[in-house]
Amino acid sequence: VLLNVFFPPFLTGTGRDAMVGTKPGPVQIVLVHKEQHSFELDEKALSHVLLQDAIRDLDVVVVSVAGAFRKGKSFLLDFLLRYLYTQKEDSNTDWLGVEDEPLTGFSWRGGSDPETTGIQIWSEVFIVMKPNGKKVAVV
Repeated sequence: VLLNVFFPPFLTGTGRDAMVGTKPGPVQIVLVHKEQHSFELDEKALSHVLLQDAIRDLDVVVVSVAGAFRKGKSFLLDFLLRYLYTQKEDSNTDWLGVEDEPLTGFSWRGGSDPETTGIQIWSEVFIVMKPNGKKVAVV
């Protein structure tokens, strides 16, 4: 499997507070309005990630993790990021890393309060070559 990563200027942060920067990170694309019991799609944030020239015409593969709060979703996504970055580097090393290597990416912590709400995607889009030779964008 061939894996490339497209490195645009990254939009990181949450919702309308997102900022353009150079470091990849989570991008909030669906905002939760608890008081109104509603959700809002942040089209600008989503467009910034998906409408880059290198990926705008590719099929998109969405990898999602959903579930109850405080059950390890961000932790699992960080392992997925580690795998994708290892594949991008075409490394023969063990993608799990060493036992004491910290996970990075989506924020997570111990406790009983939710860390993230809504829907977030990673600001880097991973371009993967499928076995049939077709490139897809993985978010």
